Amino acid sequence: MEYRKLGNSDIEVSRLCFGSLTLGPLCAGLPIEQGRDLILAAVQRGINFIDTAQQYKTYPYIRAALDVLAQQAADIRPVVIATKTYAASDIEASRALEDARIALGRDYLDIFLLHEVRSCEDFAERAGAWQMLRDAKTNGYIRAVGISTHSAAFAAWAAEQECIDIIFALVNMGGIGINDGGRDDMLRALALAKANGKGVYGMKALAGGGLMHQAREALAWAYQRPELDAVAVGCRDMAELITDIGWLEGQDPPEARRIRRIDRHMVFDKEPRCHGCGLCVERCPHKALYLAEDGLVAWDKSRCIYCGYCIAACPWFCISFC
Repeated sequence: MEYRKLGNSDIEVSRLCFGSLTLGPLCAGLPIEQGRDLILAAVQRGINFIDTAQQYKTYPYIRAALDVLAQQAADIRPVVIATKTYAASDIEASRALEDARIALGRDYLDIFLLHEVRSCEDFAERAGAWQMLRDAKTNGYIRAVGISTHSAAFAAWAAEQECIDIIFALVNMGGIGINDGGRDDMLRALALAKANGKGVYGMKALAGGGLMHQAREALAWAYQRPELDAVAVGCRDMAELITDIGWLEGQDPPEARRIRRIDRHMVFDKEPRCHGCGLCVERCPHKALYLAEDGLVAWDKSRCIYCGYCIAACPWFCISFC
């Protein structure tokens, strides 16, 4: 496994980042033990970088794995955890930090990001949360702070801000899901960030499933990008994990032939049925959902990046992916 420093920080991470979103209730909804064992298998194979978020509800999986590692006293690289929050105020951010520290059993967090910052205006509206994260870094509770974003324009702005240590950006070979510009715009922004000493890692290399039919090509493209220190990829079983690591290392593992590399689909359960409240429509960052003429939610697959945020927004849990 190859490792890189995240920009000018002293945080060294594996090129493959374990994206934990897939484990939790917004995606696969794996039992804690199953998700724990996947994380342990990843760590044993050299992955020391785990991405999570307050909204993902995957802290229990990570904590379970960390507890096992602590008991084993294994000779491994320190596990680096990056988490994120949608907090807007200093109080909300403080609670998010304490929730993460307690849930993960850590005195400090390696990386804490403002989650899905959409624009400079959005960033300004969350100034209280941002200042709190910066203060926590000064006081030793966070090692590095930054932002995650789907916007090429905002990534370009963030690349020039001295106070931002880390940028976690949506980027894939198809440019699927990138807002305020295309793939090349995002790559230019990330190249600038790298030149300015930022740590940069990428999300949605498979476009949340939209590029599953050409998964190896899409992952290879992301792994080879000089702008990215690491690439966050989710998995739901050992075959996917071993395949992702193998492809990163230029191998062709036999497990790859057992994976269903097909595009995913959104399912609206008939019971409980959609109530037409529109909360998922409001939450969707890419306008992939809309209220149809019958008053019920409909899906525009061409816009969807399978982030799962709509699932979390639905009060009746009637949305899922298959």
